[in-house]
Amino acid sequence: MQEKSTKDRTGRTGTTYRTLVATVAALGIGAATWAPTAGAAASSNAVHGQAGRVEIENHDPFYDTDDLAGVLPGAAPGQVLRTTTAPYTPNLAGLDAGLLAAAPSTVQKIMYNSVDEWGENTPVSGYVVEPNAPWRGAGERPTVVIGRGTVGQGDQCAPSRNWPLDNQPDPVSSGRAVALEGLYDLIWASQGVRVVVTDYVGMGTPGMHTYMNKLDQAHAELDAARTARSMVEDAGGAFGKVAFYGHSQGGGAAAASAEQAASYAPDLDVAGVYASAPPAELGAVQRNIDGSDLVGAIGYTINGLRARYPELQPLLDENLSDRGRETLDAISGQCTDEITDNFGHQTTSEWTKDGRSLDALLSDMPEAQRAMEDQHIGAPGNPLPTVPVMIISGRYDQNVEYNQAKDLAEHWSQEGVPVTYRNDIMPPLADYNHFVQAISGGPFGISFLLDRFNGVPYGEGITDSWA
Repeated sequence: MQEKSTKDRTGRTGTTYRTLVATVAALGIGAATWAPTAGAAASSNAVHGQAGRVEIENHDPFYDTDDLAGVLPGAAPGQVLRTTTAPYTPNLAGLDAGLLAAAPSTVQKIMYNSVDEWGENTPVSGYVVEPNAPWRGAGERPTVVIGRGTVGQGDQCAPSRNWPLDNQPDPVSSGRAVALEGLYDLIWASQGVRVVVTDYVGMGTPGMHTYMNKLDQAHAELDAARTARSMVEDAGGAFGKVAFYGHSQGGGAAAASAEQAASYAPDLDVAGVYASAPPAELGAVQRNIDGSDLVGAIGYTINGLRARYPELQPLLDENLSDRGRETLDAISGQCTDEITDNFGHQTTSEWTKDGRSLDALLSDMPEAQRAMEDQHIGAPGNPLPTVPVMIISGRYDQNVEYNQAKDLAEHWSQEGVPVTYRNDIMPPLADYNHFVQAISGGPFGISFLLDRFNGVPYGEGITDSWA
């Protein structure tokens, strides 16, 4: 087994952070875009004492749900269950002062009702960033719902429990590299766009995080938008258009939201969707990452499936080795940095009794194949998006398989969906391509969605890149 050392991981995070800062600078959206008042700048740049990194044993009563037993059964999708104010301190060396000033000094943590794959109400947490910067585009201030890339399966991994909230250590010092995506909060805020980040089902809140469950993730995002709308309207404001933005797991959630929006949330004015490296067909993704640094994400998928499909548990028990069972149990409480450190470059054949890979094992289980196919975004018979979508996939991505994401774009295009496809622009970077695409694809996705918010006719200024 080849493991990444803490030093390697910290170096990777630092390199990616510097690249992202450079990308933010290249976008040209900082002080030149919005000149903040002195008061806004001062509030955003307030100094707070840094807290210790949240670990699995750290309890936060905000996420308890026992007191919701009498409320949850009758709650509407997107209904606000509770909120609390949290410090918001995204300060990092190298970031434009104007960009930082666009962000508030506090945000609202939210817990809201969503609906799981089987139609049961379930509490979901997240947070809302209300920008200091004004929206200068068309209509009311729009909202972007962001689904983060794979952050983990333990409650301590939830975006609302990590940087840039609650004075948590930054991603470089904490090692939780995926939290770097929090910088996109700032980019959107600098444009005057409200940001909602969902923790997804079961991360933060009790129960198993149902990683890559198509309907759980789509509903969590669509209901997060409804929650933001309720908060805005309850405060006497008017709610504008909505878009969905994400990379990796977040790209899958965004793509699933595109499929489900018209039927599940027709009350939302959805302007567009950006899906970077979406895991649309989980079998292809699992085969691609088996043996990679992110092999532990297969464990996240299996854990999520056995939570929603309990009939799989005895079949897995019969075929997993003791090591395999222990590995899946351990992975269920770990964040992405931990699974890459602890299980990176293992193969799932090391987790089964007979040495078959988990993909081969599941292929021989009709029940498992049905469960996997239920998660297939773009499968025949699925609803089609009715709004413009941009999909980016990386030819050199060693984690989320390139062709299955491109196939999704081609299928939707053939069915008449207004979809724009781009190959990621980065050259081969070994293990880094998938991680870096969160950065390299961002400028395209942000511009695409800003045009949709502003009512620019679809197709104007868009260049497809299918080659």
